Amino acid sequence: MHRRFPELERVPHYVVWTLVALFATILHGTAAAQTWTWKNPLPHGNTNNSIQRPAPKVIVIVGDHGRIIRSTDDGLTWKLADSRTNVSFYDESFIDAEYGWACGEDGIISRSTDGGLTWKRQNTGTNKRVYAINFFSRQTGWAVGVGGLILYTSDGGTTWVNKSYADPHFLRSIYFDDDNRGWIMGWSDQGLILETTDAGATWLRKNFNLPGNPEYIYYVNNTVRFICGGNGLLLKTGDRGEKWRNIDSKTGVDLISMFFVGDDKGWAVGKGGVIIATTDKGETWRKVASGTEADLMDVSFTEYGTGIALGVEGTILRSTDWGESWTDVSKGTRASFYSMDFVNENTGFAMGRDGEILRTADGGDSWTESKFGKTLQLNAIDFVNESQGWAVGNRGQIGMTTDGGASWSIQMSDKIFNLNSVAFRDAKTGLAIGDEGTVCTTNDGGNTWNISPLASKMEMMDIAAAGARCWVAVGAQGAISLSCDDGVSWEAQTSPVKEDLLSVKFIGRDKGWICGTHGTVLLTEDGGKSWEQMPTNIFLPLTGIDFADASNGTVIGAEGTVLTTMNGGKTWTRLDRPTESNLTGISYVTSKRMWAVGLGGTIMRCDW
Repeated sequence: MHRRFPELERVPHYVVWTLVALFATILHGTAAAQTWTWKNPLPHGNTNNSIQRPAPKVIVIVGDHGRIIRSTDDGLTWKLADSRTNVSFYDESFIDAEYGWACGEDGIISRSTDGGLTWKRQNTGTNKRVYAINFFSRQTGWAVGVGGLILYTSDGGTTWVNKSYADPHFLRSIYFDDDNRGWIMGWSDQGLILETTDAGATWLRKNFNLPGNPEYIYYVNNTVRFICGGNGLLLKTGDRGEKWRNIDSKTGVDLISMFFVGDDKGWAVGKGGVIIATTDKGETWRKVASGTEADLMDVSFTEYGTGIALGVEGTILRSTDWGESWTDVSKGTRASFYSMDFVNENTGFAMGRDGEILRTADGGDSWTESKFGKTLQLNAIDFVNESQGWAVGNRGQIGMTTDGGASWSIQMSDKIFNLNSVAFRDAKTGLAIGDEGTVCTTNDGGNTWNISPLASKMEMMDIAAAGARCWVAVGAQGAISLSCDDGVSWEAQTSPVKEDLLSVKFIGRDKGWICGTHGTVLLTEDGGKSWEQMPTNIFLPLTGIDFADASNGTVIGAEGTVLTTMNGGKTWTRLDRPTESNLTGISYVTSKRMWAVGLGGTIMRCDW
C-alpha cells in the first residue's frame, strides 16, 4: 500500500496540457466503457468554472472534465446533469429557463433545451478552446477562445460561422450593447479590447492602453463596465469604455470574475478565496471573509441577496445575506488521501495525511471516520479482511485494528525512522518499510516487530508480497530489493532506471509491476529478478499501480493521470483524466471496478 507524495503538490497544471499532444491513440473499447463517479467531495471535486440562473431557484454550474451540476432549491442541494462528455467546460449562457449553451476545451459547445438537465454537443468546426459564450436569443449567439477564435450562430448553434480575429490572441469574454455594437476582452500586453459596430462583421482593436493585467470585463449597464484582473486590478468606465480609471480593490491577488445586482451592489472573486464587495456602484470596495483559500472562479446573486461563489476542487459557497457571510454547501472532507484498500465490493478504507481513516461498508455511498489516536502523519494502510488492518506512519508508528477501524491499538511508535508502506500476506505475516532501507517484519500479526535495515540504505516507498515468503520493496533512485525468506535477508536487484519508484504490485509469484517518477513503469516476469522498462510516453509522476488480474491493470498519478493496460503491462494507454487532482492511491475491487484517492479529499470509483 502506498505512501504520500508531497512532491505532487508542486506539479504545474500546465504540464499536463503540454504533454497531452503526445497521446493520440486511445483503446476505444476501454475508454468508452469507463465511468468515473465522485464519492467525496460531493457533488464532485473538479473545478467549477461558471454559473447561470435559468429560472427562479434554478442554478446551473459547468466545470472541468464535463461536470455540470444543477440545483432547483437556490443552491442548497445539487445533482449531476447529463453532459455526455468528459471535456472541460469554461463558460455558459442561458437565454431563458430552457435554452442554454456551454463551451470549453476541444472546441466543444453543447446545448440544453431542458434547463440544463441534459446536453448535446454541437458541431463548431474547430478543436480550439472556446473560453466564453454569450447568447442574445434562442437563435443568435457568439463564442470566443484561443488563437483569436470568434464564432457566430444565427440558428441556435446548429451551424457556427468562424469570424476569427487576425491576430491569435486569447479572447476571454464577449458582450454586446445592442444588435450592432459589441466588445471582446482578451489577453495581451496592456490588455486587449476588440469592438464591432457592424454586428460582428468586422472587429477593431481599441487603443485603451489599459494598465495591469486585465482578466475579465463585466457590463453593469449600457454605459458602466468594470474590468478586473491580475494583482487586484479593478478598472471602471462610465462612458462605454472610452475612458477608464483605477479603483482601489483592497486586494493584491488576481480577480477572476464579477457580478452586480442593479447598479449599486457588486462582488468580485479571485484567487485564494478572495471576495470583495461594493454597495456604492463600485466606487469603494471591501474584503469579505469567504471561509476558504480555494481559488474562486465565478459568483452570482439573486435580487433577494442569495449568492453562490464557486471554484477549484468542487468548491461551492452560499450566502443568504448579500455576501456578508458564506457557507460551504459541498459535502465531505477536503483532507488529502494517500492510501486506499478495498477488501471486497462493499468494504473499503481511505487514509489521510493527518490520521484520518474513512471506512465504507456500502460500496462508497457513505463513509465513517475514525481517528488513529496520535496526530503523527500516517502514510499507508493495509487490510486483510473487513475487520483486521494495519496503518503505518512517521516515527515508526504502527497501529492495528480488529474492528474495521473503529478503534486502533499502537503496536510500535517513537522511533527515529518513518515508515512509508505496509503489506500483509495474511493475518500473521506482514512487512513495513521506510527511511534508510528500514524493514520491520512480523509473523504474529504485529504483536512483535523485528527491525532490520536493507543493505542499500535507500528510502523505500512501497512493498508487495510476491508469492510464498517472497517480497519486493522499491524506493528512491530506482532501488529494488527482493526477499524470499519473509524479509530476513534481502538482495538488491538491478534497476533499469534511477528515478524514484513509488508503487509495486504482484500477481502470483512471477508477474510484477512498478511505477514511479517521470512516467516510469517497470515489468518483471521472473519474480522480480529482472525488470524491463515499458513505454508510457509521459513524464509525470505515477504514484499508484494495481492489477485486477495478470492482464488488466491501471496506473494513476499527478494531475489526474490514468493509464490502463489489457496485456499485462506491455503497453499502456492514457485515458481521459477524471479530475485535475493529483491521484495517490488505487485499489481494484473486481476486474470491472476500481477506486482511486488523491489530494483535496478525492475519492472516486471507476466502472467498466
